[in-house]
Amino acid sequence: MSSVLGRVTKFQQKNAYAVIGIMFFLTLAMLPGIFRLETVVALENMMPPDSEPVEELNNLRAEGIGKDAIALEIETGLTDEGPQSISDPAAQEYIQTTQNDIGEIHGVTSIQSPLRRDELVYEDGSVAVIALNSYMGDNGDRMERIFNEIEEEASHNRPEGVETQVVGVPAVQNNLGDMVERDRNVTTGMAMIMVFIITLGLFRGSLSAALMPMIIVALSVVWLYGTMGYLGMPLSTLAGSVAALIIGIGIAYAIHISNIYRLNRRDKNVEESLVESVEDIGTSIIASAITTISAFMAFLIGDMPEMHRFGLTMSMGIGYAVIFTILFLPAVFTVEERLMKKIRDSINWRHDF
Repeated sequence: MSSVLGRVTKFQQKNAYAVIGIMFFLTLAMLPGIFRLETVVALENMMPPDSEPVEELNNLRAEGIGKDAIALEIETGLTDEGPQSISDPAAQEYIQTTQNDIGEIHGVTSIQSPLRRDELVYEDGSVAVIALNSYMGDNGDRMERIFNEIEEEASHNRPEGVETQVVGVPAVQNNLGDMVERDRNVTTGMAMIMVFIITLGLFRGSLSAALMPMIIVALSVVWLYGTMGYLGMPLSTLAGSVAALIIGIGIAYAIHISNIYRLNRRDKNVEESLVESVEDIGTSIIASAITTISAFMAFLIGDMPEMHRFGLTMSMGIGYAVIFTILFLPAVFTVEERLMKKIRDSINWRHDF
């Protein structure tokens, strides 16, 4: 294994710019996959599709019976001006216009009006509810579109002192999907920042040394999300944390190579340092990654699709981190050394001149 890794490293040294260029274009090809990545938080999406409750729900939906209930809550009397109760003519006109507009939204199947059903109006007459049905299932894009259109229609010609809010289980799921996406971005960003600071301290303030491992984990995350998008693997509540975990686990592989390379570089040239570093620790890194991937692949044994996605995405992310560490990092180090040599030669030439 060590001799194979040594030959792979020598190949990267001879073709460093080509390796980096190929990886750059492949990474660009992954970007459209990221935009295809969907966030799915519907409860039935977290259960086995062949379980009885999910099968029955899907059968009802296929017959046009099973529907998602949404409610637009309309509250009056929030200011001294404007309608003070639902019975106010201005409030009733707004309700009638709004429910007519919502009924035109594609995907809304039926509406129950508070103007016709007294039970949809609070006893004190301050709040009314427009109840509507739609079929959204676990389609996050459809859910987001319908909610955005409902909110947009509710904002048209809304009287002063009247507030609206979309409520119901689908509303909770929609907000949860937004939270998953937001937390994914926040945790990924924070993980990158914290890991960079620690890596910078580990390499005693060397910016270039700290950036090398960060490039590896950043590419791993991009390729992971791109692959998920192309394969149609949705991002869910548990899978939303994988990026931070990949950064925390994958950074170790690059740091090991970088640290040994820096030590070898003190008394050896670039070629010898890289080959010796990869040969010395490459096998250990691959073995460590295989054991970690095996542990996460154990999640596939269970029945929960959510756990399957988590185990599979973690396995792919760790696999990408190892691939970039072994098959890409030596090329980056080679180009770095060549560029630094040109800079030093340029400085020396100017100084001599």
